[in-house]
Amino acid sequence: MGKAKRLGILGAVIAVMALMVGAVSPALGSSQGAASTSSDKQQTIRVIAVFTEFDANIDVGAPGFSLGDEVVFSGNLLRNGQQVGRVGVVCTFVSTANADSVEAQCPTTSILPGGQITTQGTIVNRSLNFTLPITGGSGRYEGAGGQVVSRDISTPTQPQVELTFHLQF
Repeated sequence: MGKAKRLGILGAVIAVMALMVGAVSPALGSSQGAASTSSDKQQTIRVIAVFTEFDANIDVGAPGFSLGDEVVFSGNLLRNGQQVGRVGVVCTFVSTANADSVEAQCPTTSILPGGQITTQGTIVNRSLNFTLPITGGSGRYEGAGGQVVSRDISTPTQPQVELTFHLQF
């Protein structure tokens, strides 16, 4: 698999990271849904993830692109053009045998005022359009679940994703 395909996976990984960062700050905007009990809460947060640092060439194991290779990246989470947080992602390639269906396992952590939110899931090929589960949180996000939806809004010069966190507590 060539560098272009690996960069496509990197873009997807970046999107996952961005999703995590966006979920952390309630000041970004939220909504409470109808709850079946007084302890059920829902919150929706939308942010733009812009990636500032990445290494798409961590060659682990066999020389060249292979199982276990990694992509690491981090970036800023923006709301109305203002930075509201940071995100970090490490993706490990878990299936490389079929060039048409490369898979990477991507845990992410978003750090924002008041706590952190984590996500984890598998991204297939280059798609920046995906949905991943929220696996937890700390601080004001303790007990968070739900999912984050990534939508590719990249420009020719800047990979970006819109992340919509659908949090449940």
